[in-house]
Amino acid sequence: MSPIKGISEIVRLPRLGKVRLGIMKENDEGVSYPSPTDYFVCPDEVRKVFGEKPKELSVMFPTENSEQWASQYLRCYSASRGLICRGDGEMAVARLVPRPGETIIPTGLEEVSCNPNNCSYYKRDQCRRVMNLQFLLPDCPGFGVYQLDTTSFHSMKNINSALTFIRGVCQRVSMIPLSLQLVEQEVQPEGWCKTAHVLNLTCPHSLAEVQRYAQIPPGQALLLPPPDNEAPDDLFLNEMSCNAAMTDEDKERQRQDLWTRIKSKIWHFDIQNSQIANWFEKNTTLTVGLPDFEPPVPPARFTLEILSLFCESIDRYAGH
Repeated sequence: MSPIKGISEIVRLPRLGKVRLGIMKENDEGVSYPSPTDYFVCPDEVRKVFGEKPKELSVMFPTENSEQWASQYLRCYSASRGLICRGDGEMAVARLVPRPGETIIPTGLEEVSCNPNNCSYYKRDQCRRVMNLQFLLPDCPGFGVYQLDTTSFHSMKNINSALTFIRGVCQRVSMIPLSLQLVEQEVQPEGWCKTAHVLNLTCPHSLAEVQRYAQIPPGQALLLPPPDNEAPDDLFLNEMSCNAAMTDEDKERQRQDLWTRIKSKIWHFDIQNSQIANWFEKNTTLTVGLPDFEPPVPPARFTLEILSLFCESIDRYAGH
């Protein structure tokens, strides 16, 4: 028998913590503001390995797909609603905004054009380019990734350039021992020259050594006992028979509840229009996209069975 398609191939590492590039300070009026540091601000378990104020971390990247661990988007945040728009410079997915006279903030999403040159949020610095860099710290305890966020153009350029070079030398970037550094660099924001601390990615080994590392397989499969035939503890068979006994009113109430949960999950997990369209094309006869989830109540064509399957697929996608 083959693995379950859509489930068995999903691998999601837990996030163990965040590495930051600054600390919060307070001014004379008691207002908090972020202040950059010349060292990585790390969780306790990382400081025990690299020191209180490390400027260099030994890292590895877990996969070959850099979009998984070096996400780079234009992101707009609201103090009350969190992330309200995410774009790539051409297209974006944004939260719906209240129309004049509306008192309830809409929860739907829509695809909009993304042009920083014409975006009022970008011009007011409410929308910024953001890289979410996730990496392994092999010298630290725990099995998972740490995340570091940066809005620095020079940091992104340094990281992207280093990854391109490493791929050229090793034909891969996953599980290669690298060094993530915070270094001084002359920059010219708005034409003014100043010294800033930016990210830099390099290899602490010689070219010959790193090429030898590249010959080592990224991981080795472990030989494990074959799975037994016992039902899993979280498979509650009684629930399946209970669904058949539900009244029409119960089913409609559950359909509405699923609709609300799905809309929330779509935004929370940044699920794209193409992903939604592909799922419905493969699993149903419906043509569905992101805008179809804007109504406050589910249209009749979204049956309880379809919504249940789609919600389960999102949960599997999220690794829950």
